[in-house]
Amino acid sequence: MVITLYPISLLIFASIFICLPLILLLWMAPWGNRRANHCLALLLVVSCVIAAAQLPMTELPPLPTSYFYIFSLQLLPGPLLFFFTLLLTHPGFSWQRQHLLHLLPAPLMALVWWLQQPLSESGLLNLPCARASGCELLYQARFLHRFSTYLSLIGYCSAALWVLRPHLSRIKQHYSEIEQVHLRWLKVLLSCYVVATLLAVGLEWHGFFHPRPQFSTGVLQGLSPLVLALTLGYFGLQQRHIQLETTAPRTYTPIVASASETEQQAQPQQQAQQRDGAGNAPGKYQTSSLTESAAAEIWEQLQQRMLRDKPHLKPGLKIADLALTLDVPVHHLSECINGFARQSFYDFINQRRVEEAARLLTDPQHRHLSVTDIGLQAGFNSNSTFFTHFKKRLQMTPKQFRQRQSEASTPPPKTI
Repeated sequence: MVITLYPISLLIFASIFICLPLILLLWMAPWGNRRANHCLALLLVVSCVIAAAQLPMTELPPLPTSYFYIFSLQLLPGPLLFFFTLLLTHPGFSWQRQHLLHLLPAPLMALVWWLQQPLSESGLLNLPCARASGCELLYQARFLHRFSTYLSLIGYCSAALWVLRPHLSRIKQHYSEIEQVHLRWLKVLLSCYVVATLLAVGLEWHGFFHPRPQFSTGVLQGLSPLVLALTLGYFGLQQRHIQLETTAPRTYTPIVASASETEQQAQPQQQAQQRDGAGNAPGKYQTSSLTESAAAEIWEQLQQRMLRDKPHLKPGLKIADLALTLDVPVHHLSECINGFARQSFYDFINQRRVEEAARLLTDPQHRHLSVTDIGLQAGFNSNSTFFTHFKKRLQMTPKQFRQRQSEASTPPPKTI
């Protein structure tokens, strides 16, 4: 028997060999979210097995129907993608026995294929043929299996995208820099999976009325390890471990203040009431242990710390770091910033970084520094992040701001 490797087979071979070292690295890597890495490694293993199963279908004569049991694994990538998304976005997520139900469709579909044996033209699960030239029996008999695979991928990827929706606003309550934790790359990848699945459905619809094209759905599945290796694996290894507060809330015990201190605390409380358009103080927080007086005290402590120590100048500042210096619970500090400043922690810190950058840009003593150096001194970790926040708040770039300030401070020439 002579085997001639087609170009598509060589590409599938290459994608599998690229994935193998990546699988070992993801499984053994000691950094990052290890549970998510393990889930990603399992996804790559399943994708490689499915891709390898496509090779005999391309290179060898018609295969026995027993060979197609392996394609029941096609119902696993959807759940694995969904759980990978959960493990990245919900640090407190833990495996439960009921989660195994998501993996049950794969063996059930293998059982369905066993019940269909031996194949016959009168099979109850056969797809009726609409072609004038007739349809292959195998193509007709595996209609339910292909339909279940497409439904699984679209359903689980859509569910994963739904899980990602509140993620951005959630991490903005904990991080001042979100470039390495925002998971936009995962959103793009899940969307690509949905688009590829819809393309496969389109190919199936075309094959229902016309002869099947050479670029079939099997080719898409065969190339999936390459796509995963170049995108999901790369970004997955770079992905920082997302740390959100998942422990039980601590009870904050406000310090008993003297009469003079009580008068000083009354001022931020009155300011808080003025900030609330409804006339109510923003002390009615979701956490019952945080009272209005305790919230005002935390806010006052935060204001003093921001003026004295300027923690916003530290790149990569997290709310947990700031809460530790103030000796208050993270969720209480987050609620105070939301209530008093009407901002997330992310916007609260970056606004002060922009204010600091604007001050440095107008300071003659820092005229020798470049715009990039100013951004780094203000606490931004990258030039692009600095420009984005500066232009968003002042409607001009830092260079334009410096130029305008320089022109405004230059006296006009004297007329003779």
